Amino acid sequence: MKKILYFIFALLFIIVLAGCTLVKLLNYKINQPQLGFNNINSAEEKVIRRKLDGVKVSSEAEANLYPVAVMVENNEEAWPLAGLDKANLVIEAITEADIPRFVAFFVNNEDINKIGPVRSARLYYLDWIEPYKPLYMHVGGSPEALSKLKSYDIVNLDQFFNDQYYWRDKWRYMPHNVYTSSDLIKQALTDKNLNQPADYETWQYKDDPVKDTLPDQVSDIIINYSQTYYKVRWQYNKDENNYIRYQQNDIDKMENGEWIKARNVIVQVNPMKVLDDLGRKRITTTGEGKAWVFRDGQTIEAKWQKDATNKITRYFDNNAKEIELNGGTTWIEVIPNEDYLRY
Repeated sequence: MKKILYFIFALLFIIVLAGCTLVKLLNYKINQPQLGFNNINSAEEKVIRRKLDGVKVSSEAEANLYPVAVMVENNEEAWPLAGLDKANLVIEAITEADIPRFVAFFVNNEDINKIGPVRSARLYYLDWIEPYKPLYMHVGGSPEALSKLKSYDIVNLDQFFNDQYYWRDKWRYMPHNVYTSSDLIKQALTDKNLNQPADYETWQYKDDPVKDTLPDQVSDIIINYSQTYYKVRWQYNKDENNYIRYQQNDIDKMENGEWIKARNVIVQVNPMKVLDDLGRKRITTTGEGKAWVFRDGQTIEAKWQKDATNKITRYFDNNAKEIELNGGTTWIEVIPNEDYLRY
């Protein structure tokens, strides 16, 4: 009888011991961190920025959309312009008669019904756009630009030979009446087999500062391309942490009433030489020179540096550190000397 009792107690002890061990094992598994996406710290998630303007996007595909560069005129007879408010990057410089002209880059996949008026190419603009290897939309060009265009790593979409991607507005006078649109641009990219990811250098970008740290009052940025029609003014807007463009003492509004705004305004000095009686210019685009970066209501004295025509222009502070820009539209104002700038 005693043997039976010993056997029963031993069996119960084994069962209790096994149960405690099982509970410990289960508890261990329950408390172990589970592998999977739900446990990834959101702060450690990779930030993807669009290459051309640093805007945060959700996929690598959006970050690498193929860039399109469009020559847009700024002659007073072409006002109001169309589509510039949607550009991701704009470079403005002087052409004949000291009338500024723009090259506007688009990679935002937005619907833009009208972009222009589209005008002719100039050689120095080719130097600035080549690093992006863009689809280049223009209407003819200066003899110097047209003779050298084939030597650049650019997809040439001259309206003279590709008029299916442009149209003329019957309510505008020539030559201020050629336009394109996002639909025509998308068609051109498809036809030219340019829907692959883009491959080009990019600037460095940063996050926006806390609004309370931004300045309340900032002096306007004034570029005197002309004392009358083409005097440009950028006014800082703290609420949106951007700069609003004025021209001829009024907000620079597009044909549809939209305003031009920029997250970064860069002014740079590039030596300029007049070539002929028509006032055509030659602008030195490579090397280095003085610049000012306006960002977050602050002014950063800088140096621009462009090592070759196929390299982007970079901007460095007085400590030789590359300047980080805000994500969003950057507007570059090219001037022949410092006297054109006041801030």
